[in-house]
Amino acid sequence: LKTVAGTSTAEFIRTIRIKRAAQLLADKQRTITEIAYDVGFNDLKHFRTVFQKHFGCSPSEYREKL
Repeated sequence: LKTVAGTSTAEFIRTIRIKRAAQLLADKQRTITEIAYDVGFNDLKHFRTVFQKHFGCSPSEYREKL
Protein backbone atom coordinates (compact mmCIF):
# COMPACT_ATOMS: atom_id res chain seq x y z
CA LEU A 1 0.00 0.00 0.00
CA LYS A 2 2.88 2.35 0.72
CA THR A 3 4.09 2.21 -2.88
CA VAL A 4 0.58 2.78 -4.29
CA ALA A 5 -0.76 5.42 -1.90
CA GLY A 6 2.53 6.92 -0.75
CA THR A 7 1.64 6.54 2.93
CA SER A 8 1.65 3.78 5.50
CA THR A 9 -1.42 1.62 5.95
CA ALA A 10 -2.25 3.24 9.29
CA GLU A 11 -1.95 6.76 7.85
CA PHE A 12 -4.09 5.83 4.85
CA ILE A 13 -6.88 4.45 7.05
CA ARG A 14 -6.64 7.46 9.40
CA THR A 15 -7.03 9.81 6.42
CA ILE A 16 -10.15 7.99 5.26
CA ARG A 17 -11.62 8.19 8.77
CA ILE A 18 -10.89 11.91 9.07
CA LYS A 19 -12.43 12.65 5.66
CA ARG A 20 -15.56 10.71 6.64
CA ALA A 21 -15.72 12.65 9.91
CA ALA A 22 -15.60 15.89 7.91
CA GLN A 23 -18.59 14.69 5.88
CA LEU A 24 -20.51 13.78 9.03
CA LEU A 25 -19.88 17.20 10.60
CA ALA A 26 -22.47 18.62 8.21
CA ASP A 27 -25.14 16.92 10.35
CA LYS A 28 -25.36 19.47 13.15
CA GLN A 29 -27.65 17.24 15.25
CA ARG A 30 -24.77 14.86 16.01
CA THR A 31 -22.06 15.81 18.47
CA ILE A 32 -18.40 15.84 17.59
CA THR A 33 -17.83 13.10 20.17
CA GLU A 34 -20.40 10.85 18.48
CA ILE A 35 -18.79 11.45 15.10
CA ALA A 36 -15.32 10.69 16.46
CA TYR A 37 -16.52 7.36 17.86
CA ASP A 38 -18.47 6.55 14.68
CA VAL A 39 -15.37 6.86 12.51
CA GLY A 40 -13.28 4.72 14.84
CA PHE A 41 -11.51 7.07 17.24
CA ASN A 42 -11.79 6.08 20.91
CA ASP A 43 -9.93 9.13 22.22
CA LEU A 44 -11.52 12.51 21.50
CA LYS A 45 -8.29 14.42 22.14
CA HIS A 46 -6.43 12.27 19.60
CA PHE A 47 -9.27 12.75 17.10
CA ARG A 48 -9.08 16.53 17.44
CA THR A 49 -5.30 16.50 17.07
CA VAL A 50 -5.41 14.36 13.92
CA PHE A 51 -8.31 16.40 12.48
CA GLN A 52 -6.50 19.68 13.08
CA LYS A 53 -3.31 18.33 11.50
CA HIS A 54 -5.23 17.25 8.39
CA PHE A 55 -7.59 20.23 7.92
CA GLY A 56 -5.76 23.03 9.74
CA CYS A 57 -8.65 23.73 12.11
CA SER A 58 -10.51 22.00 14.91
CA PRO A 59 -13.64 19.96 14.18
CA SER A 60 -15.85 22.65 15.75
CA GLU A 61 -14.22 25.38 13.62
CA TYR A 62 -14.66 23.21 10.54
CA ARG A 63 -18.34 22.70 11.39
CA GLU A 64 -18.85 26.48 11.71
CA LYS A 65 -17.44 27.00 8.23
CA LEU A 66 -20.01 24.63 6.69
